[in-house]
Amino acid sequence: MKIALGQMNVQSACCEENFAQMKEMVEAAKKANADIIAFPEMCISGYLLEDKWLDDEYCTYIHSFNERVKALSNGIGIIFGNLYYEPILSIKTGRDGRKSRFNTVLFAYDQKWVKKENQVLNGIHVKHLNPDYRIFDDSRYFLSGIEIAQRAKTENLISPFLFTKEGHTYRIGLEVCEDLWSQDYSIDVTDCYVKQNVDFIVNVSASCWTLNKEQSRHKKVREHTQILHNNMPPFLYVNACGMQNSGKNIVMFDGGSCVYDSQGECVYALNDHFERELAFYDFKSIREKVKSDDKLLEALTKSIYEIDKQMFRSSLKWIIGLSGGIDSSINAALLVKALGKERVIGYNMASAYNSLTTKNNARLLAEALGIEIREGSIEMLDDASIKTIQNYGYNENYSSLVYENIQARIRGHLLSTFASIEGGVIINNANKVEVALGYCTLYGDAIGAMSPLGDLTKVQCFALARSLNRYFEKEVISQTLIPEIVEDEIHWEMPPSAELKEAQLDPMKWYYHDEIVRMLSEYPSAQIEKFMECFLDGSIYETDMGKWIHYYHLEKGDAFIQDLEWLLKTIANAVFKRIQMPPIVLVSRGAYGSDYREAQLGFVQSDKYKHLKAEILKIR
Repeated sequence: MKIALGQMNVQSACCEENFAQMKEMVEAAKKANADIIAFPEMCISGYLLEDKWLDDEYCTYIHSFNERVKALSNGIGIIFGNLYYEPILSIKTGRDGRKSRFNTVLFAYDQKWVKKENQVLNGIHVKHLNPDYRIFDDSRYFLSGIEIAQRAKTENLISPFLFTKEGHTYRIGLEVCEDLWSQDYSIDVTDCYVKQNVDFIVNVSASCWTLNKEQSRHKKVREHTQILHNNMPPFLYVNACGMQNSGKNIVMFDGGSCVYDSQGECVYALNDHFERELAFYDFKSIREKVKSDDKLLEALTKSIYEIDKQMFRSSLKWIIGLSGGIDSSINAALLVKALGKERVIGYNMASAYNSLTTKNNARLLAEALGIEIREGSIEMLDDASIKTIQNYGYNENYSSLVYENIQARIRGHLLSTFASIEGGVIINNANKVEVALGYCTLYGDAIGAMSPLGDLTKVQCFALARSLNRYFEKEVISQTLIPEIVEDEIHWEMPPSAELKEAQLDPMKWYYHDEIVRMLSEYPSAQIEKFMECFLDGSIYETDMGKWIHYYHLEKGDAFIQDLEWLLKTIANAVFKRIQMPPIVLVSRGAYGSDYREAQLGFVQSDKYKHLKAEILKIR
């Protein structure tokens, strides 16, 4: 048995292009004398179509490719994930009253659907476990295999596919993505197949990447092998690669298709560098995984490349405001790494408050990257804005914040104008802590076509800056912007500043606030009350957070609470800004957008919070 693993760059809603990619791989697999080729979940249409799944005509169109793929299967078995948009076991409607939709893996051979042992739903396995967390809304769109069995009052639909070639019949179990992650559900799909003595299992996936996601996948397979001991058959995992968009988040797929043995060890691996690949496994091959030097850097680079290709046809200029700070420096470097220097234009829009150091940083960055930079002053527009609002009767002294926001909006206005002139799009420079705190000005620095850094804390940006300097083999991003930690202290040559007034420094307590923001967004169930309990009982000083509490002099109860409530209130009051942010590249377990979902609730305190606050305030 020789199986081709077709790790596809599946592009959302590009059915003909995806089908052409499959056809090319099928032809290559036939030439290599493969018996079967397997493709990822929803490889025709893409997985993250959101409410396009409710479009009847479009779903009919997607479904029509099932027959077209089957027609390619002469002499080779084809396993592929796609929408099934016809009644199954007489189930015609879903929970919403619309025509029923099913997320399925289909199996064709010699232009026929491969039969199953129980003769029910030949050629089809319906995804049994529908994820309804984070960016996933499967139950909004698809009926699961569990629901089909319940509504049709039939036995379990999980049954081996019987694939016969050259006189030998193979018993093959098929799964769709989440079917592997069965420990959190009422049914274990993998276990059902093992009990029916399958020869091997193929899981077709559209598993999005986040930091350390590959370790989670390996862990799930090992959990199955530990439960099943030596009964676990070979497990073939075929994942998508590239980028798909959920609306508010840009979602990356790393590939990482692989084969596991009965011990849960990966014995054969395809690349996990977000690139397509066709590889062949014969149940004897060994192919070790090639580790990435910096997978986060790969993911962000690929996200820019794919957005540029899929949304803008690789034809537009990318416009970036270069302040001379670390975030814009990182984004400029990412743009050049992804697209080349010719399509990037930087703009330094100085005011009276911008230091010579930051202006030089912007110029030196542009020179190091080889990008065009245009430099100028926004002072005339500042003055004109003040005179204009005075014409409206506002002659009093304005708060500093009013004037700061005027500067930010002028820069947003100018970037938008430059983009219009150049026929380009703007990249957003905000990091996750700034997004969390609303430390950005609507229609100013909150604009853009995408936000590569919106799911990275400032601390992660420091590490990313070092990675980019290593990649370019020179100091592209100034070392003055990257702090050093020496004996639990932060040593800054140039602390972060918005430079919108004299001697301004960012109000964030870096490293400390970064970690709280990360904790609250990635683990919504990790309530702030638990954090407060750790402070109250002193156990927080056994963690890294403890040293930052010392560093920022927050040991006393009133200082701790004052800072914490400033952070929590600021986060709560900035939801309306986050809703209007550009799409954020998802790299964590909790990216703002369609991943970590928020309502505009204001600062909410539980009774336990109030009690803990009262106890903490007693600490002198």
